[in-house]
Amino acid sequence: MDLLPVAPTPWNLAVTHHPAGTVVATSAAHVQEAVRHAAAHGLRVRVHNTGHGALRPATGDDLLVVTSELTGVEIDPVAGLATVGAGVRWRDVIAAADPHGLTPLTGSSTGVGAVGNSLGGGLGFLSRQYGLACDAITAAQIVTADGTLRRVDDASEPDLLWALRGGGPNLGVVVELRIKLVREPRVYGGALLWPVELARQVLTAYRDWTADLPVSVTSAAGVLHCPDAPFVPEPMRGRSFARVCLCATGSDAEALVAPMRAVPGLVGDTAGPIPFTAIDVVTQDPVEPLPITIRGEMVAELSDSVIDYLVEVAPRGAEPYVFTLARHVAGMPHADDAGLGYWQGGFAVGAVCLVPDETAMEAVTGFGRRFSAGLAGSATGFVPLNFMGDPEQAARAFTPEHLRRLTEVKRRYDPDGMFGGDRSIPAKR
Repeated sequence: MDLLPVAPTPWNLAVTHHPAGTVVATSAAHVQEAVRHAAAHGLRVRVHNTGHGALRPATGDDLLVVTSELTGVEIDPVAGLATVGAGVRWRDVIAAADPHGLTPLTGSSTGVGAVGNSLGGGLGFLSRQYGLACDAITAAQIVTADGTLRRVDDASEPDLLWALRGGGPNLGVVVELRIKLVREPRVYGGALLWPVELARQVLTAYRDWTADLPVSVTSAAGVLHCPDAPFVPEPMRGRSFARVCLCATGSDAEALVAPMRAVPGLVGDTAGPIPFTAIDVVTQDPVEPLPITIRGEMVAELSDSVIDYLVEVAPRGAEPYVFTLARHVAGMPHADDAGLGYWQGGFAVGAVCLVPDETAMEAVTGFGRRFSAGLAGSATGFVPLNFMGDPEQAARAFTPEHLRRLTEVKRRYDPDGMFGGDRSIPAKR
């Protein structure tokens, strides 16, 4: 097999890969060949599409399989299904589904890979109504550690499909997913902004607002420190805000948003009717690659202590983060076993930091520890798999019973621990 000596650069520029070799896969058969090569040479397999979720570098013990060339999207408008290749981004699925009045359950940014995001859970702005992206998976094609291409669904190898729904990259190289779509071509979405000095008032009002909010509204609240950088819109550049991001479905969306819009001091308001093709306006996540790290915790509620901590670190420069967001997940539908970390609390609270150099990495690592400690009074002990910054936290993304069953499935399909990358769980416990 021909191996490339140069690895691609992840979207997350804080990670630089130095694998034993790189394979740019152009077909499922090519992936099979790569996995068999890795097995023959005692290498682990790391998978790369966009690299948004990269947490640590691939090393000389890893073969990096690049799936970005596997870009097919097929829509079955009658069944409401999409068949999605491993190299597809969410924006590609949205574009293919939209002419049929259909919508995928995307993550919060449409530039991320649809398959990788789905395997790790996939929390988005339709999640309280329709669930996580992983819940929408109905079938998969996956190359497992023995080099076999398996076509799995609920009738064929259902345990493997169950494990793929939120188990991350631990079972093999997924080359294709089939996912359910929903009929929400237009939504009510955007963001509300206040001066950062009003963070306490905004977060307290947000807690009250979400207490009995219907599941047709998915939202998040926190603090945003806009960098003084060209990719930031001029009116926001270098400024700090308290922020509420939201997406709502149904004819009563504007009335439901009114209580938050009435919080005094509002200085920015982009919320309104939009096509789902414009869903990126909700969070306005950066498009260009950046060096970042993430810290996330599930909390039972936005308690006084959680709000006190978020307000304490709200001023620019108090801690080295770009934004914090408490994502409202209470009421979100879930699988029967409810074993993913996403379901172990009412809010997923996260912080994103820029990491331009090693000195900054030391600072943000310390902040990550302080961030978790600051939320400890309401933290449930679980993390969302796609919103963690420390690979050692992967086991905390599942309840003990879910993790036990997941490791049993992994032991059958990946007994030597070839897969898992930076979200690895052991094949044996």
